[in-house]
Amino acid sequence: MTREENISANRKRRRVLAAAVSALASLNLMARAQEVETSSSAQRPNIILIVADDLGFSDIGAFGGEIATPNLDRLAFEGQRYTNFYVAPNCSPTRSMLLTGLDNHVVGLGNMYERTAPNQLGQPGYEGVLRTDYRTIAEAMRDNGYRTYMAGKWHLGHSPDHLPAARGFDRSFALLNGSGSHYDMTGPNNDAKKAEYVEDGEYLTRLPKNYYSTRTYTDKIIDYIDSAPTDQPFFAYLAYQAPHDPIQAPKGWLRRYKGAYDDGWDDIREARLRRMKDLGVVPESATLSPRVWYVPEYDKLTGVAQVQAARRMEIYASVVEYLDLQVGRLLDHLQETGQLDNTIIIFFSDNGPNPHDPIEDAKRGAGKVMAANFYANKYETDFASWGRPDAWLSQGVAWAQVSATPFTGYKLTSFDGGVRSPLIVWSKNNQTPGAINDQDIMHVSDIAPTMLDAADTPLTALFRPESASLQRGRSWAPLFDGGNQFSSRGLGMEIFGGRAYREGDWKITWMYEPFGKSDWQLFNLAADPSETKDLADEHPAIRARLIAAWNAYAKTNNVIIPDRTVFDGMKENLPPRPPVDAPDWPRGGEANWVSSDDDSDDE
Repeated sequence: MTREENISANRKRRRVLAAAVSALASLNLMARAQEVETSSSAQRPNIILIVADDLGFSDIGAFGGEIATPNLDRLAFEGQRYTNFYVAPNCSPTRSMLLTGLDNHVVGLGNMYERTAPNQLGQPGYEGVLRTDYRTIAEAMRDNGYRTYMAGKWHLGHSPDHLPAARGFDRSFALLNGSGSHYDMTGPNNDAKKAEYVEDGEYLTRLPKNYYSTRTYTDKIIDYIDSAPTDQPFFAYLAYQAPHDPIQAPKGWLRRYKGAYDDGWDDIREARLRRMKDLGVVPESATLSPRVWYVPEYDKLTGVAQVQAARRMEIYASVVEYLDLQVGRLLDHLQETGQLDNTIIIFFSDNGPNPHDPIEDAKRGAGKVMAANFYANKYETDFASWGRPDAWLSQGVAWAQVSATPFTGYKLTSFDGGVRSPLIVWSKNNQTPGAINDQDIMHVSDIAPTMLDAADTPLTALFRPESASLQRGRSWAPLFDGGNQFSSRGLGMEIFGGRAYREGDWKITWMYEPFGKSDWQLFNLAADPSETKDLADEHPAIRARLIAAWNAYAKTNNVIIPDRTVFDGMKENLPPRPPVDAPDWPRGGEANWVSSDDDSDDE
């Protein structure tokens, strides 16, 4: 880059950052203005959290995707986008931090209850449910004059004292499991053959008529909002189950994207990256992470295999567009009832896209007989049934990598493809529509304290004296005045033994082989947002400093590295990573750590 180009880029970045700060300021000023001259709670802003399940960073249009998402795009282009927003690599840990502002290892979700390792059992912070000795944002908001509503996926406990109704929500309709059919109460696996639902603390034996998760959750939130006078502000948590598998399209939407993905995952990823650069979502220097080593080049698939592969993404895209349609229905309703102008809306995804396909796993050898029987008895799995109400379909690793463009990794991993989420914040009072904040490092635990600030509610409403020292989330209020920005903050994380720590432009990542090195790698995300160039040998002092910072984070939050993980056996069961100079890898170099002159017998 020439000096003139560099100056121009820096000026553009400063303008974008200033716009983002100004936009956040508008949220704060709205809340602050409403406390002046009146004590009426009616003028405090309504707040809606909309969370997608397993949506990728680049799936929606405003972040570079080709999927039609006009309503989310409207929120993005009228509001703000944040491109350094971090979550956990899987769902329930993210949700626990969202609702408490504390680290997941503190509040009971140090691991998913389905995956708790033997050495974590019985340890504090690994209860597998959201602990009741820490408050939720719903409890804090309700106690300070807000109506509180929840509809969607809960995944934070099944017993009566762990239901949404017991954790601060006045009205709630919730799926308690991590997943399940979008049409009925069929569960996701042998451990949960029947999905469990509750409404207002009562366990359900049947679902509403014409149930489809995305539509029904939206129906419920609208009904709850309409159930009380509008002179009291509300907090609504709309936790969509889509696009988590089984990927089941709404009726009439199966063919909506027919032919849209015939170009295959390689070309679609490249097209997304171009749009992301044009939109300013990623820097011009961004490159694609290498295609996952055991995913073939799309053009080398047979015709039949290409048809089947493209069909997965066609149905996934239909499900995402329908989610967007329901967001639009909620926005329209708020507009019609005169409530939209006094509402703050926050949208993000709980983690990266899902590469896991239980049907394919069930086909692989010993130990999979029970799983194969479950899916054979509970779901249709043949190609003709894909996307229908009684079928199971997963996105699969190839398309998950497309959804995570341009990053390395996806759900379950601590690479940015698993933990960086698209964040949109919308307010009618926004003065700088469409600005992108690519500087400040945001975290899901920040949302709770930020909401309290916007609602003119003290932090003590959420953080009791005994938990105040453990507060992880930081209100974004300092951004409102243009100071104390978050660009150099440190963030630690761990799930399933995968670890990461980000500080400013630097990030260390520890992932099990074959996905990582089973050792700390070092990346400069400003120069290499896709985590393709390991700089550990070039900058050992930075690596050591960040490792020490992660160790301090782990000690403070009682992180226990599991002695059994979801990655066990994968190195042995997956194809070996090819050498760096493999001639059959035309779409970018393969980021692996086997030198080209190694003896093949050592692979």
